[in-house]
Amino acid sequence: MDPAPPDFDALPIGVLSVDLGGRVLAANACLAGWLGQPAAALAGLHVDQLLTHGGRVLYHTYLLTTLRMRGQVQELTLALDARDGPIHVLTCASLRSEGGTSVVQLAFSPMRERLRVEAELQRVQRAADAAPALLFAYERDRSGAGRFTYASAGLRTLYGLAPGSVCDADRAVWEQVHPDDRAGLLAARDAAQAAGRLWEFRYRARRDLAQPWSWHALRATSGGSLDGCTVWHGTVSDVTRDLALQEAALERDVAAQASKAKSEFLARMSHELRTPLNGIIGFSRLLAADTQRPLDVEQSRRVQLIESSGHLLLSLIDEVLDIARIEAGRLQLHLGPVPLAPLLQRAVAALEPTMLAHGVTATVDCPPDFAVHADGSRLEQVLSNLLSNAVKYNRPGGRITVSAVASEADRVAIAVQDTGHGLTEDQLRQMFQPFNRLGAEKTRTEGVGLGLVITRSLVEAMQGSVGVQSVAGAGTTFTVVLPRAQAALPASTVACAEANDAAAQGAPRRVLCAEDNPVNATLMQAVLEVLPGVEVYIGATGEDTLRDAALHPPHLLLLDVQLPDMDGYELLRRLRALPGLAQTPAVVVSADAMPEDLARAKAHGCVAYWTKPISVERVRAEVRRMLAGGG
Repeated sequence: MDPAPPDFDALPIGVLSVDLGGRVLAANACLAGWLGQPAAALAGLHVDQLLTHGGRVLYHTYLLTTLRMRGQVQELTLALDARDGPIHVLTCASLRSEGGTSVVQLAFSPMRERLRVEAELQRVQRAADAAPALLFAYERDRSGAGRFTYASAGLRTLYGLAPGSVCDADRAVWEQVHPDDRAGLLAARDAAQAAGRLWEFRYRARRDLAQPWSWHALRATSGGSLDGCTVWHGTVSDVTRDLALQEAALERDVAAQASKAKSEFLARMSHELRTPLNGIIGFSRLLAADTQRPLDVEQSRRVQLIESSGHLLLSLIDEVLDIARIEAGRLQLHLGPVPLAPLLQRAVAALEPTMLAHGVTATVDCPPDFAVHADGSRLEQVLSNLLSNAVKYNRPGGRITVSAVASEADRVAIAVQDTGHGLTEDQLRQMFQPFNRLGAEKTRTEGVGLGLVITRSLVEAMQGSVGVQSVAGAGTTFTVVLPRAQAALPASTVACAEANDAAAQGAPRRVLCAEDNPVNATLMQAVLEVLPGVEVYIGATGEDTLRDAALHPPHLLLLDVQLPDMDGYELLRRLRALPGLAQTPAVVVSADAMPEDLARAKAHGCVAYWTKPISVERVRAEVRRMLAGGG
């Protein structure tokens, strides 16, 4: 056997000579090194011993057949069976004759780097094709002609085009762009090319005529010039959903800002309207209850008209605020067990003057152990609305029956029944429409048509329901169904008379009120100065209040929030720092009536929040209780 030519050993490729029977005639050092054997040891082996199974199949079925037909083979991939695993090689072969014997001469070039690069390219291609966007390479020559030298599978997804269809010209892509946006897209390209900057544009496009227009965003960076062509590499993404989300978020922000502005406006208007109402209702109540200087009959009637008009305006303000809170989803409830019998009695008692004026009587039938899971103040508002309607739309000399019975499992049904004129079927269908007074706007009965809307919203927010039954000419029954709760144990209370005696017999109890409005200050002075043993001090500013507190340490603080020189809560902080006032009970008295106002007062440790206009009787009772140590 002739050895391989010496110069073959210097080559960085494998060289192998094999006869047509498959016997190895010679191998160079490089090939022997790959296979882990000396070159001499390879001589005489069968070629199949050097190849993997797949390599053997290709060698005998393709390589030898092609050599016999053409005399040579170029770039065939074979796999050598090396000790450390298969070695993939790019094979070139020729068939030559040596001394009358046909010899197959093979040259092997290792493919490790090529396979690595190919694998990397395949990974990149798979990633590009799987990306939710079009990745592209684009070039434009001096004449202005453009083409996509590379386009990922996103081209088919976004434009319905095969990547090969845009290799020669870009027209097919631009034809899928909305006519109104096409010129802008190409102008942005021209400007980016001229300035050497980012090519960026957002436009509408679609993949076919049956599809709606989608919003696409193109971003590409220039890779400079190559052979006189400007080259870009970039992406095109479908941003339709992103734009929709941005638009929705913007709409939400606008709506939130509008809602905030509306809430701020309502809060401000509520404050501005409640402040004068405090004087109107408060002083009219003082005039009517003044036993030392009693009014005559006509004066009493006029004062009652003033007070009732003030209460009507106040109810309208409250209804508008409630509707605004409900629409904005900002209705705040404090749910818990609410004893029902005393609440029903209070609601009826609050309307006794109105019932007396209309000649209507009311009875309450409720087991003493009944309690519901609700917000006590809101439930009282609901019952007040229903009772007010039962009075307004009743007959002279009519009756109202308020009853509570166990309904289905764990529910309580509260019924308010009147003997009024009743409602027709058509009126019942329109019952809970805002501002629909069901024809009452043609009468002298006061109202705006919001009470029942608010009532239903409040009850539903407390996991309850409202129903109505009526027969024209025979009266109406409203039924509120709420979850039943275990009745809470009644808290011990101190009778007002006992509190009066305690205050009268001991040292004077001082109440310090911070109020800058002269009318409201005078009203609070008049309300409290009649209480035995109570001294009232009024501070028109925060500094005045601090000075009075230092001279006459108070037993109770009544604070307006909006003072000319400082915030009411800043005043409270400074009052707490004075000797002996750290634990003095404080009450906010304000025309601000939003839920966040009440929450802020509670967070600052205030024991109560009285919303203007104040109730004369309630303020006196609460002050007596607090001064007697009731907290």
